[in-house]
Amino acid sequence: MCYVGQSVNVSERWRQHIKRGVGAEAPTRNRLYPAMLAVGVENFTFELIEECEREKLDEREDFWQDYFHAKDFGYSIK
Repeated sequence: MCYVGQSVNVSERWRQHIKRGVGAEAPTRNRLYPAMLAVGVENFTFELIEECEREKLDEREDFWQDYFHAKDFGYSIK
């Protein structure tokens, strides 16, 4: 299972995931946060898989979501 997302401020985005994953901030509609709450954020890892220009973020996010089947077998939904 994986979640593929994008960010221009990676460290802040990871902090936001953790806060939502422990229930300190309201979760969004993805499947990641309920899973983090259920099994604990300590059971998730974070990996930076590519750096790119800001204009290519959507395109590359789509590519990696398809590559990892993150919508079918993971936590990504968009």
